[in-house]
Amino acid sequence: MRIDANYTEDVVGFALESFLTLLGFPRQRFTIEPFSRAKERWLGADARLHSAIRGFRPFYMQFKRPAAYPDISTSKIIRDRRKAGLNIAPRALYFPLRQKQKSHRDFQHNVLFRLREKLLHRDLGDAAYVCPLFLDRSAYRLSVHWSGLTRWPRFWRHHPWEWEDFLLEDGGRTARFERIPVLAEHMTVPPHTCITSAAHSYSFTEQGTELCFHSPQALPEGSMSLAVFLGKLVTGFLRGEKLSPDQSDEALTELISAVYGESGEDTPRYLLEGDAPLGHWFAWGDHLRAHYAIEQYALIRWEEGLPELF
Repeated sequence: MRIDANYTEDVVGFALESFLTLLGFPRQRFTIEPFSRAKERWLGADARLHSAIRGFRPFYMQFKRPAAYPDISTSKIIRDRRKAGLNIAPRALYFPLRQKQKSHRDFQHNVLFRLREKLLHRDLGDAAYVCPLFLDRSAYRLSVHWSGLTRWPRFWRHHPWEWEDFLLEDGGRTARFERIPVLAEHMTVPPHTCITSAAHSYSFTEQGTELCFHSPQALPEGSMSLAVFLGKLVTGFLRGEKLSPDQSDEALTELISAVYGESGEDTPRYLLEGDAPLGHWFAWGDHLRAHYAIEQYALIRWEEGLPELF
C-alpha cells in the first residue's frame, strides 16, 4: 500500500537550488549560493566576485523524496508510529536512509551527521535532510501558485524582500522565511545519531511534525520546516563568525577531518591543492556531491561595492 512520490531527489534539489540562488536580498549584500565547481554559476566564474566576498558560512543539505503509507497499512512504519503514540492519519510520510556503496568509506547518513556535529561545535552552520511534504508534483505546483496569488495584494506595490519578515540586516532582527510558500512546503531532518546499517527510515506527518526514527524512536521535536531551518542559519550568520575566504582553509580542514578522521589517511589530498582560497571549498562541494549526494551551500555577505561588478 506504499505510495511513492512521482518525482526524483534531483528534481527536489533543482527546484530549491533555483529558488534559493534567485533569492537575492536587498542591494545583493546577502545571498545563498551553491558552493561547488559543478554548479557552473556566476559565483564560480568571476574572480572579481571572489574578492568581493566579505564573509561566508557553509551549510549542507541532502535532498530526499517522500513515500507514504495510509493509516490502515500493516507496514513497519505505521506499526512503529502507532506503538509510539504518534499520528498516522490519514497517512504517514517517510524516507529511507541511503545504502553505502562499495566505493564509500562510510554511510551518507554518518557523513551528514559528522558535518553537522563539527559545524555546530564551531557555531558555523548546520546540515540536514530536506524533504518535500507532497507526493504529487503537479498538485504541489498548483498549491504554491495559489499560495503566492493570495499574498499578491499585499506585495503588489513592493518588492517582497523589502518587508521586515524577509529583510536581512545587521540590526539584530531575526530573518523569517515562514511566509515564503515554497519553503513552508519542505521539512528538514537533522541526522541525530551515527548508524551501522542503512536499514532505517525517518517518518513524519503530512505537516512535517511528530518525527520518528525507525528502529523505533520518537523524536517529536526533531524536525522543522525549511523556512525555520534557514531562519536559524541566517540568525547565526548575522550575529556569529563569518569565514574570510583568505582564512577559511582551517575550517575546511576540520570538516574534512570530521568526515575522514583525524589521521587523514583517507583524506583526498587534492581537495587542499590548487586554486586557493575558494577553489578548495568548491572542490570539497564537488566531492560531497559526487560521492554522497550532499549539496554544499553558503550564506554569503558581499562587500558594499558588489553591484558595481554587474
